[in-house]
Amino acid sequence: MPSRPRLHRIDMAPEHLPPVGPSELVAAWQAATLGAEVGMVLQVGDIEGVEFRWPEGEARFVFADLDASCWAAALDRLYGLDSLRGIAVLFRLLALVEIMARAEWLRPLFRIGDGQGIQLDPDLVHLAAVAQLTASARFDAGAFQQQLGLVGPTRLESHRRARDRY
Repeated sequence: MPSRPRLHRIDMAPEHLPPVGPSELVAAWQAATLGAEVGMVLQVGDIEGVEFRWPEGEARFVFADLDASCWAAALDRLYGLDSLRGIAVLFRLLALVEIMARAEWLRPLFRIGDGQGIQLDPDLVHLAAVAQLTASARFDAGAFQQQLGLVGPTRLESHRRARDRY
């Protein structure tokens, strides 16, 4: 009989995870990237996912793909995923990666693969550190765009960091 994943349980909804410091998010990104470079994966005893439970419902997130499990393992070692702080940093990091992958209008605010690692606009990092997550533990793209002052794709060049390419 296959074993059940080891889950950390939190008595709140994902959208109630607390903000974190922007420097914590940057440190998490660096730790996760290093973990990926060395091939870190979950080991026996590591938390394999998170189960959120609140009076109105529950949501379960299992780190099923290699990238998510690698990043979770790295952040477990940095912050401890048995803490609310560690879970908040991890889910904000995963949400940031997810929105960067799907929101083309966000692409001028970060650079990847130019030999200097990833470069993230400070406004983007700050927003990811404090913005409310959705019930599906993502960032709401429309709200994110508004909070960055980017009402639509045509407004992107007016953002000082996008214009100057940091």
